[in-house]
Amino acid sequence: MINKNIITAAALVLFGSAFQANAQTDIVVKGTVKDIYGNPLPGVVVSANHKDLYITDKNGEYTATTDRSDKLTFSLLGYKQAEVPASGTMEVVLEDDAHNLAQKVNLGYSNQYREVLSDAVSTVSGETLSKSLMPRLQGTFSGLFSGLTTIESAFEPTLEAVDMYIRGLSTIHGGGAGVVIDGILYDSYAHDILYRISPEEVESVSVLKDGSAQAIYGLKGANGIIVINTKRGTPGKLKVGVNISETLQQPSFVAECFDSYTFATLRNQAGVNDGLGQNAFYPEDAIEGFRTGENPELYPNTRWQDMLLRKVFNQQRIALDATGGNDNVKFYSNFNVLRQGSFFHTDPNEKFDSNPQKYRINFRSNIDIKVNDWIDLWMNLAGSIVKTHAPSGGIQFTDAIYNMATYMPSTLYGPVTPTVYDDEGNVIEAGGEVTTTTNIGGSPYAELNRVGYSNQTNTNIYGQAGIRFNLDFITPGLWAGGSVGYLSYITATQSTIQSYSRWTRDDDWSTLSFTQHGTTINGTLNYSKGTALYGYISYKAEMGWARNFGKHHVAADAYAIYQVHDDITGNVGASYDFRRAFTGLEATYDYDKRYAVKFATGYSASDYFPRATRWLLTPSVSGAWIASNESFIKDAVPAISLLKIRGSYGITGNDSAGIDRYAYKDQVVSNGGGMISYLGYYTNESVYGNASLEPEKIKKANVGIDLGLWNQLQISFDAFKEKMDNGIARSTALVPQYQGISLGAYPVTNLSKYENKGWELAVSYRKRFNADWALNLAGHLDYNKNKVIYIGESALDETYAYPLRSEGYAYGQSWGYLVDWSNGNGLFNFQDEIDNSAQYSFGTPRVGDIKYQDLNEDGIIDDKDKAPIGNGSLPRYNFALNAGFSYKNLEVSLLFQGVGDYKRNYQGLISNMSSYDGIYSDAHLGAWTAEKWLNDEAISFPALSTKATTNNQTNDFMLRDASFLRLKNVEIAYNMPRKVCDVFNASAFKVYVSGQNLFTIDDLPVDMPVEGSYNSFPICRMYRVGINLTF
Repeated sequence: MINKNIITAAALVLFGSAFQANAQTDIVVKGTVKDIYGNPLPGVVVSANHKDLYITDKNGEYTATTDRSDKLTFSLLGYKQAEVPASGTMEVVLEDDAHNLAQKVNLGYSNQYREVLSDAVSTVSGETLSKSLMPRLQGTFSGLFSGLTTIESAFEPTLEAVDMYIRGLSTIHGGGAGVVIDGILYDSYAHDILYRISPEEVESVSVLKDGSAQAIYGLKGANGIIVINTKRGTPGKLKVGVNISETLQQPSFVAECFDSYTFATLRNQAGVNDGLGQNAFYPEDAIEGFRTGENPELYPNTRWQDMLLRKVFNQQRIALDATGGNDNVKFYSNFNVLRQGSFFHTDPNEKFDSNPQKYRINFRSNIDIKVNDWIDLWMNLAGSIVKTHAPSGGIQFTDAIYNMATYMPSTLYGPVTPTVYDDEGNVIEAGGEVTTTTNIGGSPYAELNRVGYSNQTNTNIYGQAGIRFNLDFITPGLWAGGSVGYLSYITATQSTIQSYSRWTRDDDWSTLSFTQHGTTINGTLNYSKGTALYGYISYKAEMGWARNFGKHHVAADAYAIYQVHDDITGNVGASYDFRRAFTGLEATYDYDKRYAVKFATGYSASDYFPRATRWLLTPSVSGAWIASNESFIKDAVPAISLLKIRGSYGITGNDSAGIDRYAYKDQVVSNGGGMISYLGYYTNESVYGNASLEPEKIKKANVGIDLGLWNQLQISFDAFKEKMDNGIARSTALVPQYQGISLGAYPVTNLSKYENKGWELAVSYRKRFNADWALNLAGHLDYNKNKVIYIGESALDETYAYPLRSEGYAYGQSWGYLVDWSNGNGLFNFQDEIDNSAQYSFGTPRVGDIKYQDLNEDGIIDDKDKAPIGNGSLPRYNFALNAGFSYKNLEVSLLFQGVGDYKRNYQGLISNMSSYDGIYSDAHLGAWTAEKWLNDEAISFPALSTKATTNNQTNDFMLRDASFLRLKNVEIAYNMPRKVCDVFNASAFKVYVSGQNLFTIDDLPVDMPVEGSYNSFPICRMYRVGINLTF
C-alpha cells in the first residue's frame, strides 16, 4: 500500500509546479479604450479565455493580469468586439456596431454572443428599463421586447398589474412565463419577485421566445422564459451612485358621476322606459332645483370623486448603489427607498389615521470572491420590505373605494348628515351620520374614514450562493459548480375595523330629513392580526466547458436542479406547493463565426403527475448561417454588414395546466353515518384520478433572418408555429349529464390539441454622425394567432348556427348575440317591429332595446343563435417605436407603444345603468328615446332601464376596436460638464425630466378605456424630475 504522505507530497509538487508555471507566464496589461472619435469608453469588459478580467473606468482605463500567450477581448454593447494579443501597454480603439454582435446574451443557464446566436431572443439593458417611471420591474417591460405582449390590468400606483404573454398564448391554459434570476429558476410567485425588483439593480433582461431557447427549462419552458441578470461588482476604486427623483401622478381620466340635473333626468328617463311614469324618482321641483343650483342644501350636486380623490399625488424615490473591489473580491450593492403618497382626501380622526400610504425598501448585495486560481465563490442577498397603510378592508381596497365612488349619485346629500340648529342657534341634531341610498347601502367616504385601517408588512427575501471550480488542470475551459437559492415571503397584517350607521334621505325634497337605513350602529374598533409565510428553495449543480480551437469554438453546459415550494404556515397540501426536478444539457459549436449550431435538451419532473409519467424529455436543435462573414459576400456586397439565417425546432413542457397537485389520484372522503356515525360508513369518491396523466408537450418551430446594411440599419424577421397534441382537459365533453355521476368527478386527461403561430418584424437604425451627434431608432411589429384544434367538444345539433363553441376558435373566445343593424341603429324603434320579429327566449324586448339576429331562422332568439364575439382575449398585433438622439451632453428618448386588432366588449356600460341607482357615463347620453328617433337625432345606446333587460345578454352592440397608440415614455436628460461635476466632486452628474402615459390615441370615448374598465382605478400620467450623481 502506497504511503499517504507520498501521495500528498506528489500532489503538492504537481500543483505547486502548476502555480509556479502560471506565475512565470503572467503579465500585467494596462491601457485605454477609446471610440473612433477619441472619446474614452467606460464600462468596456476586458476578458481572456471566456473570463472577465476588468471593466474600464470613467476614463476608459484598465489594468489586467493575464497569461502572456492570451488574447485579450474588449467588449462593449454598441461596439465591435476587439481581440488583441496581450502586451504590456495596449491602446485599443473600438468601432461602432449597430448590430450589437459582440453582445453577450444571457440565456439563463448559459451565455452566447449575439453574432453566433441561433435562438430567438430579445434583450434590453437595465439602463433602458430605468427610463420607465413604473416602480415595479414588470411594469417597465411594455413596448421594449419584440414578441412580448403586455396588458396592464390594474393601475393603482405601486399596485400596478401587468399580464405578460410571450408570443401570445403557447398553451390552452394561458399561464405566465418562467423567471430566471441570476441562474436560478423561480415559479409560482415569480412574477411577484419582478414586482419587488427595482430597475436600478438590473444589468439586462432577456426574453427567450423559441423552443430551442426554452427546451432546457423542461416543464417550465412552454410559456417562455424571462431572464433577469442583476448587476455585479467591477474591480477598481469604490464607485457610488445616487439617484433621487420626485414623481407627480395624475389620473388620465376620472369616472365622475354626471351633475345632479343630468343624473336625475337620465334616471327619470329610465323610469319612463320601465313604465313607472314621468317623474318616478325625482319630482319636477327637484329637477328644477338641480338645474338652477340655487339651493344646494335641498338640491345638492355632490361631486364624490372631487371630494375623495386627489387631483395629483406624488411618489419619491431614492436609490444608492456602490461597486468596487479588486481581482480577488468585488461587490455591487443597491439600496433604494420608495414612498407612495395618498390618492385620497381623508378627514382628521382622533381614533385612527386611514390615509393610504406605502413605503418600499429594496436592497441587494452581490459579492464575487476569487479564493484562488481554482475556486470562485459568489453570493447574492436581496429582498424588499413593503409597509402599507390603508383603509380597513384590505391593502388593495383603495381600488374598491374608487369604484364605489363611481356609483354614488350626485343627487345624494353627503357625505354626512348636516347639523340641525333651532332658531336660537342651539344644536338639535349633531349630524355627521353617513349618508347613502337604499340601493347602495354603503359609502366610499365611510369606507375611507369610518371603518378603520390596515397595516401590512410584506418581507420578501431571496438569497443565492454558489461555488465554481476552475478545472483547467484537467482540460482548459472546464469548470464545475453548485448553488442554492432561497426565497421567502413573510406577510404580517394588523387590522382594525368598526361598523358605521347609514342614513337615507326621506322622500320629501322640500325638507332635509334623514332616516336610519338598517340596524347597523356606529361601533368600536376591533383589532386582528395574521401572518403568512411561504418558502421556496432550489438546489443546483452544474458543469461547463468552453474552448477555442483556432476557428472552431465549442461550449457545453449541463445542470441538475431540485426545487421545493411550501406554505410554511401549515396549510398542508396547498395548491401552489410543489416538488420539481430538472436536468439539462446544452452544446454549442461555431466555425469561424460562419456556421453555428446548438443542441439542448431538458429532462424534468413535477409531482403534479404520477411517478410513471412525471418525467418529460424536451430536446431541441437550432442553427445559423452567418453569411455576412463569408468572404464572397464581404467582397461582393460590402454594404451588407450582417446577414444571418436562423432556424430552430424544440419541444417544451408545461405543468401549469390548471389542475390540482394530486389530480392523478382519486379524491376519496369518508363521512360519518350508520349506527356508529364516527366510524365513517359512507365513502364519497368526489374526483376520479388519472394514473396515466402526463405533462403537456408543445412542439415549437422558428425560422428567422437578420439583415444589416452599412452597419446602421438592421431588419429582423421571425416566423413561428407552436402545436400541442396532449393538452390537459377534463374528459366530460362527450359524457351526457344524465348519466348519474357529477361531471366534476371525471378525471382530467391529455386529450386537447392547440396551436399558436405568428411572426415578428423588428427594424432598427443607429448612426453616429460625428463626436457630437447620434441617432437611434428601433421598432417592432408582432402578430400572433392561436386556435383550439380539439378539446373533446361534442358538436351541438344542426339547429345551432355554430355547433362548436371552442374547437376552431381562439382561446378565450366570447359568445353572444349579433345585433341586427338592418334598420340602421340596431334597436327596436316601434312596437310593430317587435311584433314582427323573432321571439326572445330570455324575456320580452321593449321599444328601444337591442334587436338580435335570428341566425338559424327558427323564429326564436335563443342559445342556438349565439355567435363569436371578438377574436379572443389578446390583441393580434403588438407594436412599438423607440426613438432617441443625443447632441453633446443632451439626450432625448421617446417610446411609443400600442396594440392592433384588439376587440373589447364594453357591455358593462349596459349593466351599469341598472346597477344600484344607475351608473351613468357619456355612453348613456346617446340612449334611445322616442323623441330622438322621431326627430332623427343620433342614437348610440339602447333605451335606459332601472333593471336588467334583454339588452344584458352578451352581444356585440358595445364591441369596439380597442387598438391604441400610446406615448409610453419620454425622457430628456442633460449630462453636466466636467466643471460642474468637479463642484460636487462627482465623476458624472445627470439631470433628467421624464413622463409616462402622456397621451393615448384611440377611437374610443372616455368611458371606454383601452385597458381596465370605466369603474376601476384609472391609468395615471406621470411626470418625474430627478438627478443622478456618480462619485
